[in-house]
Amino acid sequence: MFIKPIVIPAHILQADALDRRTPPHHPFKYKISRRAANLLSGYKGEKSLKYHLDFLPEKEFFIHHYIRLPDKNGHFQMDFLLLSRCFYLIIEVKNVYGNMHFDDMSQTYREMDGNVEVFTNPLEQIKLQHQRLLSWLRIHEFPPVPIEKIVVYSRDDTYLRNLTSNQVVSEIVMHRDSVLPKIKGFMNKHQFSLITEDQLMKLSWMLLNDHVPEESSGMGNFYYSDWIKGVYCPGCGAVPMKWKSGKWQCVNCSCASKTTHRPALADYALLVGKYINNRQARDWLQLDSIHTTKRLIQKEYFQEFGKTSGRRYKLDIEKLLNDKVHNEFAKVHN
Repeated sequence: MFIKPIVIPAHILQADALDRRTPPHHPFKYKISRRAANLLSGYKGEKSLKYHLDFLPEKEFFIHHYIRLPDKNGHFQMDFLLLSRCFYLIIEVKNVYGNMHFDDMSQTYREMDGNVEVFTNPLEQIKLQHQRLLSWLRIHEFPPVPIEKIVVYSRDDTYLRNLTSNQVVSEIVMHRDSVLPKIKGFMNKHQFSLITEDQLMKLSWMLLNDHVPEESSGMGNFYYSDWIKGVYCPGCGAVPMKWKSGKWQCVNCSCASKTTHRPALADYALLVGKYINNRQARDWLQLDSIHTTKRLIQKEYFQEFGKTSGRRYKLDIEKLLNDKVHNEFAKVHN
């Protein structure tokens, strides 16, 4: 079973918000956009693999998604970690299109339109994850259990080429359709329980307890005045929408909505801070009316601190980006 549902990690939401709110002429715009696209692509690949993992026997596996653990060298992150009483499995997910080549120099690269793009070797990457997880388990005095590892390319149109017929590449690297048969092979290979149910539960709890979410980098290069303010239109992406007759209206495409201020407030929480007052909300949403702003914020039932002009509201990102609003929000960026 999945220990926690697959949700978009905060650092990906933050990178996406940073990309959305950074003007096209900003000197770091290209770097920001590329990082946000790469992070979102990775998340989509991991989400697509979840469909296959849902077919595993629920009582035999604990499945952790995106676990990032501290060790003496900093932090190491695993896209998926499957735990059973007989073996553990690390899964590294790649969401890359095109022809991926694995050569005799331990290089992984893609050729497109006559250009060569070199990638981090996923075999070395997952071997290092294996070593660091093993050390973490030893430090926490868990019994030795075999650790398997695979690299999964999640796109159906990715062409994998093992140029030297390296057996290690063939055993570890695969498309997502091969994941379930591979795990079935591991289950046949490891049939003896080496850890108790209570120890497995304790391990899952400690993984969640030690997990350290990643933070977005590069925020120090920005000032509040750098960012694009206002509510984005869910129809055409224009900004800012205008509040008129009890709803947000787009002057570009005439789209109307009563809720698109919510993802805008989520952007504020991700980029500026989780606390906001009426004046700050008016500026961020590009509203003129104190009373309209107050009504919009108080409809969300945020925690309130202080009174009258000193009142602040604690923005709830999860609430602001619930499924219904998140789908509307996503239309702007996809």
